[in-house]
Amino acid sequence: MVNEEPFGLSVLESEILVTIDNIGWYAYLWFPVVYREVLNFGSNASDEDVHAAFGSLILKKALVMSQDKCGEIPEWKLSSGALEEAKETRSLGTDLRTRYGLSDPD
Repeated sequence: MVNEEPFGLSVLESEILVTIDNIGWYAYLWFPVVYREVLNFGSNASDEDVHAAFGSLILKKALVMSQDKCGEIPEWKLSSGALEEAKETRSLGTDLRTRYGLSDPD
């Protein structure tokens, strides 16, 4: 079932979701330092902004805790419909940055 309500994702949030979809969820690659090269994560946002975006994704319910692995370190997965919206938002953000020479807005 696809989420009917849009998540209202930022470009940074979208890039995080697409990266998680491509690589999988590995907390040690995101916290306490974002291992950009390993993740192939191209955002210029600070690590602090990336970490704040995770909280926002959880509040927006675009990331949900996986029910099969509840332990000390949460396992996260993408909500239904989140990846599709993330790809659309990310594409729009990339088009704008390329077209107008803008830096990473998030």
